Amino acid sequence: MRTSTRTALSISLSLAAFPVVVAGCAGAAGSDEPSAPETLGQATEELSTLGLSAVPTANVKQIGLTSPNVLSPELFETAVVQGSIPLENPAAISDTVSISFYGYDSDGPLLPALGTVTEATKTEPDKNTYLVLNDQIGPDASYDYGRHFIFQGHEIGAKNASGQSTGYITRVNLDADFAHKVTLLATTEATGKSLPVFDGSTWDPWAKKLIFSAELGPSGGLWQATLTFPSVVDDISGSVGRGGYEAIQNDSDGNVWIVEDVGGKTGTVSTHAKQPPGRAT
Repeated sequence: MRTSTRTALSISLSLAAFPVVVAGCAGAAGSDEPSAPETLGQATEELSTLGLSAVPTANVKQIGLTSPNVLSPELFETAVVQGSIPLENPAAISDTVSISFYGYDSDGPLLPALGTVTEATKTEPDKNTYLVLNDQIGPDASYDYGRHFIFQGHEIGAKNASGQSTGYITRVNLDADFAHKVTLLATTEATGKSLPVFDGSTWDPWAKKLIFSAELGPSGGLWQATLTFPSVVDDISGSVGRGGYEAIQNDSDGNVWIVEDVGGKTGTVSTHAKQPPGRAT
């Protein structure tokens, strides 16, 4: 079971690094990178270099219908973690609320009681950053946590005693048993200040730090985190500026791409969409 899970994740990551995806971003900035494929034939040819078949027709939105994902026949999906899995090391954020589950805080039931709408805060683990690492440790000093991990920040959080929505960073231990499946890495900065809620994440191989982005307008920015347990987290927004940063990603040229989607004009058709005035690298 573990071998199959890791194979699926590795293929997904190969696609994320596929030049077609990077070129889609770089091409807009006038880069010399090859442009994204414009036809199904081009996409099929380029996917074949990875041993994958193209999906000829994408799902379309249909009101009242949930559509299963359509994958290349060489790929498959399997769940490796879900929101109701308890953290191996829960932590309190106030006198009455704790971070107790992978995707829920403890401020209510995980499912509303019949006839009610009250439920726990869903923390929405955001972008996954998959790493293969040695010698990772956790709360259980005697346990071998394996080599395959997914790191993510959480986009929503219950309020702490100061009334701030508390974010946190988790590590999914893909090789671990159920009791050690999810480790809480950090809820505060090195200064003791509560973490903001996060959106994007990436691994910076040069700094050897995880970087998380917060889409909080003038309060948003970037935070770096160590791989240690517990993780040491620092706000580095003083170096990169504040902004509503939805996503962050390194590319193969050493650039860090920051996606900002709070500023800019609204769209004319999708009025909730933003047209950012520029880009940051």
